[in-house]
Amino acid sequence: MPLFLIHAALMATGFLFVLSALIVAKTQRRKPWWLKVHRAIGLTGGSLLLLGAVAAIAAVASTPEGQHLRSPHTWLGVLTVSTAIITPALGLLQFRIPRKAVTIRTVHRFFGRLLNILAPIAILLGLRVAEII
Repeated sequence: MPLFLIHAALMATGFLFVLSALIVAKTQRRKPWWLKVHRAIGLTGGSLLLLGAVAAIAAVASTPEGQHLRSPHTWLGVLTVSTAIITPALGLLQFRIPRKAVTIRTVHRFFGRLLNILAPIAILLGLRVAEII
């Protein structure tokens, strides 16, 4: 399978996991299991997005031009993957620094929402770069 397709599959799957984490946090918070499920699928989604970025870097490096960061899709992708790293880090950090938990949780929620906005836009831009849409 070409690296481009691996990149696309990892990014799309990662986004679905991240979106699922948001849905669990928004709808299942009264259930005793919600946090464990939210954490597991959020970390999985972020990991898949990071692996998708690695596949993209490898795909570009394997081309004759090998030029990174030359379209809005790539710049938004960097921002999306950065957000996918920061969001779970903040989510885990809120339990490590209890006196700052409220502030960290607020920022974590902001980054989670931002991630769920950036990822589909980056995917659509990627489909446009690939001339699929």
